[in-house]
Amino acid sequence: MDDVDALDRLYRTVYRAARTGEVDCTDAFDLAASVLELEPADPDATELATLSLDCADVSRPRMAGLALALLAGIGFQPCFTEEPERLARLEDAMRLVNQDVAATGLPDRCRLRVDDHDWPGLTRHAHAETWDGHRGTGGGISPASGADPVSALVAVAEDVQDAVMHAIWSAWPVCPVHELGVHARSHDGAAVWWCGGAGGHAVAAIGVWRSATVLP
Repeated sequence: MDDVDALDRLYRTVYRAARTGEVDCTDAFDLAASVLELEPADPDATELATLSLDCADVSRPRMAGLALALLAGIGFQPCFTEEPERLARLEDAMRLVNQDVAATGLPDRCRLRVDDHDWPGLTRHAHAETWDGHRGTGGGISPASGADPVSALVAVAEDVQDAVMHAIWSAWPVCPVHELGVHARSHDGAAVWWCGGAGGHAVAAIGVWRSATVLP
């Protein structure tokens, strides 16, 4: 199976099934075979191929676990349709970042847009868009960024920052102490706006810029 579109459909079919603990044996074999073409000695692919040949006495949960492990190993990324909770986390993050947008006096809120293209082998990304239609110059926000609330908040804040700075042609947001542009990052298990001044410090948790100050 060297067709990119066919492989993408296979991976997504197997992923959706494996998430429920059930995998079709033919699909499981095709997945294992696609991995074994590149890694002939892969133990998980070998076991999955063997199990898929005897569906009568096979452990479906074991097959599902092997399939998910193989998909993770080849870098498969589920899309928002397959992991809707990831998009929900990004939307929650956008609401928090918009609190900082409002607190810094910008004219309106930003929006989260999901790409409408569907390219084989690529997952749709989300993008932050300003009140006047500006987007950042990066690749947007991948579904993987929505895996947990902190990574979602950092990813959305970064994309909003990029879009906003293109809209206003200025650094945003700016540390009130050092007057330097800050950056979104994870710090001590939280998503914060980080300033590089004075050796580096957290200015505020993302979503509470109204109380921006130097945090410990």
